[in-house]
Amino acid sequence: MTGGRRSEHLLTVSFTALLAGQVISILGDRLNNIAMIELIAVETGRFHQSGSAFELSKLALAMTLPSLVLGPLVGAFVDRVSRKRVLIISDLARGLAVLAIPLLRPALPMWTVYGMVALLYFANLFFLPARCAVVSEIVERGNLLRANSLLSLGATVATIAGFGLGGILVTHTGWRVAFVIDAITYFLSAASLAMLAPRAPAESASCVHGRPYIGAIREAVAQLRHLAGARTGVLIPPLLTAAGTVAYVLGVALIESGTPRGTMRVGFIISFAGAGMALGCYLTGRLFRGISRQRVAFGAAAVAVLALVGVAITRRFMVMGLAATVAGLAAGPVLVTSETAIQEEAAPRRQATVFAVRDMLMKLGSALAALAAPAVGAVLGLGPAMGLLLCLLLIPLGLIAWRSRRRPADAG
Repeated sequence: MTGGRRSEHLLTVSFTALLAGQVISILGDRLNNIAMIELIAVETGRFHQSGSAFELSKLALAMTLPSLVLGPLVGAFVDRVSRKRVLIISDLARGLAVLAIPLLRPALPMWTVYGMVALLYFANLFFLPARCAVVSEIVERGNLLRANSLLSLGATVATIAGFGLGGILVTHTGWRVAFVIDAITYFLSAASLAMLAPRAPAESASCVHGRPYIGAIREAVAQLRHLAGARTGVLIPPLLTAAGTVAYVLGVALIESGTPRGTMRVGFIISFAGAGMALGCYLTGRLFRGISRQRVAFGAAAVAVLALVGVAITRRFMVMGLAATVAGLAAGPVLVTSETAIQEEAAPRRQATVFAVRDMLMKLGSALAALAAPAVGAVLGLGPAMGLLLCLLLIPLGLIAWRSRRRPADAG
């Protein structure tokens, strides 16, 4: 086998290992999400107790606080070490954190569960920028859009299976089993990621070791001022995440309190959104190669938010499912094009930091939405509050799109 063919084979194995590890861990992670909803539903009398929606807000805040406090600093750290090693250690830590939930809950109060969730998302804080940045180390630049399309497709297929099976599983066996299965998937993911063989980036790690962490963050942010596509990739996903949090906090409570077997229906509706996202990710890799990354991201994000409004204004299960499917179909191109734009434009040894900045903004958007949603819901009602907050999110999206038109758009 020649050196070139051997290199190509190693990169293929690496990408397959990354894809498999991601699919396995996300499958279990979605089981975890449904298990948390079921656990909170049990604790709040199926969301009929006063202030039940605030329990979902506490969960969302536990997911977001680690990134808000440490996100960019963690990204700067990941840029200085082996991303493969970060991925494996993060998966092992996430497995242990999830396994602790069913072990601790019988003897300790509910806040300890939120503490374990915070530890889980602290480990996520290392995993996510490393996963995004390592793609450019195992995939050639010209194949990044297709690679991200396949990764997002695999993630959404795992989401469909995880939420769909999770709703059935927790309904019939309870939430503890789902947590145990989730822990096992993280350990399996770590084993898969051990097969990664990333090539060394063009810029040596020694170029960044001597720089202070804060300086590294400033350099990454300064890059975004001159990279229009990467800037779009950082700013649009947080708005989409905020919309998803509004739909999660208010939509779950709306379905659980208004329909029998609410947890199962929540699982299926989220699976509909996942099916749409899978198709959207697939089509992005096929159809949007020569189209501006910015135009795709802005247009698709607006469609996704408007589709989620449809979930808020109807009580019919099938209409909710259709609206969720359209929202997912539009969200897929946003995720794929925004991630590709960052990988194409940001310097290799700053990519993890840029992704960490993006993730911090996503968590900030989620935290603000999690705080606002139950407060507005208590005043207006769950459905009207969800529709109003989603429509308000179109305002900053429009402002970002308007400002971007004043700069040259970057073709993909």
